[in-house]
Amino acid sequence: MSVLRRLCLLLLVLVLLVPVSGAAAAETRSVTVTDAAGVDLEVTVYPSSGDRLYLWLLPQRGAHANHAHFGRELAAMGIEVWQVDLLDAHFLPRSNESMRSLDGVSVAALLRAAHEQTGKEVMLVASGRPAVTALRGMRQWQADGPDTPYVLGAALAFPNLMIDTPVAGAPAEFVEVLQATSLPVFLLQPSQGVYRWHLDAILSDLRHGGSAVFVQMVPGVRDFYYLRREEPDPEEAAATARLPAQLLQAGRLLASVPRPLAAAPMPETTAGVEAGRGLVERDQHPPVADFTLTDHRGDEQSLADYAGQVVLLNFWATWCPPCVHEIPSMNRMAETLGDGFAIVSVNYQESAEHIAAFMDDVQVDFPVLMDFDGRVAADWRVFAFPSSFILGRDGRVRYSVNSAIEWDDPDVIRRVRALMDEPE
Repeated sequence: MSVLRRLCLLLLVLVLLVPVSGAAAAETRSVTVTDAAGVDLEVTVYPSSGDRLYLWLLPQRGAHANHAHFGRELAAMGIEVWQVDLLDAHFLPRSNESMRSLDGVSVAALLRAAHEQTGKEVMLVASGRPAVTALRGMRQWQADGPDTPYVLGAALAFPNLMIDTPVAGAPAEFVEVLQATSLPVFLLQPSQGVYRWHLDAILSDLRHGGSAVFVQMVPGVRDFYYLRREEPDPEEAAATARLPAQLLQAGRLLASVPRPLAAAPMPETTAGVEAGRGLVERDQHPPVADFTLTDHRGDEQSLADYAGQVVLLNFWATWCPPCVHEIPSMNRMAETLGDGFAIVSVNYQESAEHIAAFMDDVQVDFPVLMDFDGRVAADWRVFAFPSSFILGRDGRVRYSVNSAIEWDDPDVIRRVRALMDEPE
């Protein structure tokens, strides 16, 4: 471990261990709120004497050790914090489908209870998929007919606002409540996150409902940077340490703009996202545009260099366990299929030095091209890792998959051989 990394991690540990004073040193307490459906919502409270309260919807995987630290630190800044695990309260499994299924009833009840019990203005905080529930809850609160605009809006970190993860290469469709949000929203967007290149679509949908939107980029980190279960790198540690101050700023910004009590109308229901799991057959016309990138050694390569071959184009990252897991089967696939078939992998926003070190430990028998800013992944509509495309000899996308699979499975080999036998 480098000296710089050791120093950054030591600093983060010291910050977490420094005793806090005043309200932050107080013991937490518990509050139970019962929503309109009769669900009991257990809330952990970090009390403070300030005039604002942050209602924090815990992420899909549940509480992280950092949440307790954030609660104490914000309380020391004069912000009372309520944290609640909605999946736990509803006895739902920790899955994407469960998170997407939550309506806004529980959140609306929590917003009312937080204000009624404290008299404070309330801001929602959420990250990832719970951001959808936060927006639904704000709109439900408006629909319930409040008398005063005590809800400031929502601060959302790396929000996942898609209806579902689409088939690799298909356009994303966002949840309808995005266009029906009129309360203000503050977005924290990691510069290396998947949605950086899709912010324009998200902002357009939010503004459709009249929401005032603020965006703050978080440089040098990817999504879930403050929720890492493993040892954070220096950039993640530094960004994590800044989060409470950013949320304090978010509350001030949201309080400075109008907060309508009326809910914006919901848009008409759309047909739904094109979703799929495993190898999905496609026939994309015309052939996908070419790109040119450097590999981890600094040599330039283009997708066009592989014209006339069947190509497996794979988008991946070393921090993605399923991506790493499928590499050996990709090596075996290439060996089995031989001439006329090629694998081209595109690494998502990691350094060439890191990839070189990774390849010292993991055998990779195909080129690794470096998508340093994520632009190529965005152009190919990659929303999950790994995501892969199989291109026919004419360059058209014939299959795609947005999960890890065993690439030397006999059925996969059979399908690719059939493409290799087609005339160009």
